[in-house]
Amino acid sequence: MKTKNKPFRRIQQAIVYVLFLLSTHCFAAESSVVLLTIDKVKALYDQQKITLVDVRPIMQFKKGHIKGAGSLPTDATFAKDDRSDLVATITEIQELMGKAGVSLDSHVVIYGDKNFLNISRIFWVLETFGVKKVSIMNSFLTEWKALGYPTETGESMVLSTEVFAHIKEEKLATMLMVFTSMKNNDEALIDARSEQEYSGVHSQTTVHGHIPTAVNIPWMSNLTKDFKRFKPISELRVLYKGLDMKKMNTVYCNKGKESAVNYVALRLLGANVRAYDGSWFEWSMKPGLPVSTGQ
Repeated sequence: MKTKNKPFRRIQQAIVYVLFLLSTHCFAAESSVVLLTIDKVKALYDQQKITLVDVRPIMQFKKGHIKGAGSLPTDATFAKDDRSDLVATITEIQELMGKAGVSLDSHVVIYGDKNFLNISRIFWVLETFGVKKVSIMNSFLTEWKALGYPTETGESMVLSTEVFAHIKEEKLATMLMVFTSMKNNDEALIDARSEQEYSGVHSQTTVHGHIPTAVNIPWMSNLTKDFKRFKPISELRVLYKGLDMKKMNTVYCNKGKESAVNYVALRLLGANVRAYDGSWFEWSMKPGLPVSTGQ
């Protein structure tokens, strides 16, 4: 019997190996889209295959930006009323995307200068509102300038686009979704704030602590010590080794910038991930919602 089963076992082993290679290839392809080196961006730029988006405030944009880039300031993506922790309306986001020359079928490459918080936020916003292919230049504008690559000053010269955005529900978590996830073994919560905020030593609101069941992975731990790059995937795997990438992982912070860095890192790792945009500002202001302190 053992002899008869050998060919079958070999076939099984071969299938498993092929599936492993395919999954590895798909993972590598997915990861390579999320982050691009500055040289790769320049090559795509020269081939006119990308739509560049500058996430800095408009005044900084006017002082100098990559030639041909559109402007989509990060702070403009927040709600305009007293709920500044929430993302702007779909109408407002569509207008911002249109002015920046973005379409849902664009290969959008985001860049900024010395601020991956703002860059990551726009990455999440564009994915959440339906842009199919979004990448981050894993460098800053200062490096682009230092290499002598094309820049210009003044207003954006891109042609506006007509955008019909839609919210991808799997990318955006509401307060109710987060509340129910606490008792769902197929979901996990990640708090991207500092250890001091997570434990309750400090808080940007009057309530101290974190959402129960959440694990703490501070946003800065995803970046190199000089904050100039995302860490290599091998290091990110170690950082997130306790998480199940197949579960729905919900990231949150205070108002949606810090958690966006974790969102990008988890996308690099091929995880199912979404962001709770109301974050701690919404959760802590709702009387009766559970709060935990300590590690």
